[in-house]
Amino acid sequence: MTATPVSTISNSPRLVMGMPRGGTTAMMRALNADPRVAAFGESLFWGRGWVVPDESGGLDAAGLERVASLLEKKALMPRGEPGGLSEDGRDISAAAAKAVRGLSPGVDPVTVFASIGEAIARHAGRAIWVEKTPHHLQHLARIFDAMPEAKVLVMVREPEAFLRSYKHQGDRKPPEIRARFHRLYHPMLASLVCRRTLEEAMRAVAGWPDSVMLVRLDEVRADPRGVMARIRRHLELPDFEDDEFERSNSSFEGSATSPKPLGAAEIIWLRLLTGRISKAMGLPVPTRRIAPIRFLASAIGLIPWSIRNWKTISRLDQHGIRGMIRRWLR
Repeated sequence: MTATPVSTISNSPRLVMGMPRGGTTAMMRALNADPRVAAFGESLFWGRGWVVPDESGGLDAAGLERVASLLEKKALMPRGEPGGLSEDGRDISAAAAKAVRGLSPGVDPVTVFASIGEAIARHAGRAIWVEKTPHHLQHLARIFDAMPEAKVLVMVREPEAFLRSYKHQGDRKPPEIRARFHRLYHPMLASLVCRRTLEEAMRAVAGWPDSVMLVRLDEVRADPRGVMARIRRHLELPDFEDDEFERSNSSFEGSATSPKPLGAAEIIWLRLLTGRISKAMGLPVPTRRIAPIRFLASAIGLIPWSIRNWKTISRLDQHGIRGMIRRWLR
């Protein structure tokens, strides 16, 4: 097959976002199979790492330094093989931070964001960059206000598979990190994350139908060549034979050992909090379970969960745990 020359490809910003545990990292690796593409994440630039411009709409020297410092502290993904741009992510972080520090004060956020992507693409010896940050889905209005020409891929997955992956996301981590993930897990809060993301995905498609493409993880797994071709057309990428959507992410169950089935209380939380939005999006709803005692025990367990995790959750959100939960409940 003859690939489309890079010179004919649009320069529109390309972003991947969506549900956590939704296969966005595996999507980066799949895109990076094309030697012309540098897909990386997570810059957090438009969300948690947002630096408010000054009155003129630009970033002053302090703002640029803050962006550079945030990048420098991160190990950008993907790392290692297959589909990684770096062994540990530190070199691409350093390249991005250096590019930001090379900008003159007063540049607008779009220029800063583009300089990050272009620096990483150059460092990787590639021509096209794609940025991935799942929670950028919550900041699409800001993104499209700044970059109306952006092309966005939003990835979601069915709630039951999401919750299994979310619950076990720390299983392959070192013991101290694994313990932290397990301590933070509660099915009600994880179900709220799922519902919130699905609602944001629906709003994204309704609000920017020409710029946003919604893809379900199971669709890519079932037909990688066909769905990846559609994704490439939407993102305005050169043609490329995507033979396989790489199963290199812990979101994929069954690659090593199958995850344990969800418990009755977990299924009840999922049905209660995500059932309506799942039906609206054509996603499967978990089979009904009846276990009132287990569900009550899970609900009561939120009290000790809050006590154990108050400090950790408050550090993750600038408005604290109450503000975060209010956003999830909207």
